[in-house]
Amino acid sequence: MIGSSENSSDYVELVKSRITVRRIPAGTFEMGTNRVIRADDHWKPCANCPPRNEVERPAHRVAISQDFWMGQFLVTQQQWLAVMGNNPSHFQGAGPDAPVEQVSFNDVQAFLSKLNTMQSRWTVRLPTEAEWEYAARAGTTDETYGPLSDIAWFRGNGSGTTHPVGRKLPNSFGLYDMLGNVWQWCQDWFGPYPSEATIDPQGPPRGDRRITRGGCFYCDSVHERAARRNRDLVEHYSPNIGFRIVATPRAPAPK
Repeated sequence: MIGSSENSSDYVELVKSRITVRRIPAGTFEMGTNRVIRADDHWKPCANCPPRNEVERPAHRVAISQDFWMGQFLVTQQQWLAVMGNNPSHFQGAGPDAPVEQVSFNDVQAFLSKLNTMQSRWTVRLPTEAEWEYAARAGTTDETYGPLSDIAWFRGNGSGTTHPVGRKLPNSFGLYDMLGNVWQWCQDWFGPYPSEATIDPQGPPRGDRRITRGGCFYCDSVHERAARRNRDLVEHYSPNIGFRIVATPRAPAPK
């Protein structure tokens, strides 16, 4: 059940621009899936192998106990440039409003650390995996929040490149590109799901790979699902991995 807080927008200030964030209301949802994918035209396990999407199962109840603020868009190339003074992206020809990519988890932590030095109102971080999936589903029980061609850049329409953010339809939380365009780093280490209900899960305390979510511009539709889980080494970077932020309001300084 999604909380009743009214969605609204705010901003994380950059040097000469800002990142729009949307308030995501607290609530509960079914994380993961009970769907079994054994064979698919573009995801080819052997017929007798375990389900290819075993890491997405079982579906389990998760509560997000507090409202949080999430980037309305993927962090763009011009926003990265404003903070870091460089643009590592492979697809610079896609334009300054295309998502920044070729950034590792470690690179993103450096960006967040520098961005936090510029803030007085917010502490900025990556979303947890649970926050990401909850925000992507936006109250829906399906694994997409609309017809895929209307909401995502993927193999069927992506033309082999990233695209400026916000050109597809948003979900009901007002978030764009939650599926497709680029995979999105999350804060959690990768690990198996619990079967029991949880509150504000943070993932395992240690691991060797961090979660990425959402699919990308060259992924087939089977990968463009809210439940789809991927993971990469923290030093790995690729033209198909970017990120979006979560911003937590800072407590006012004591008088």
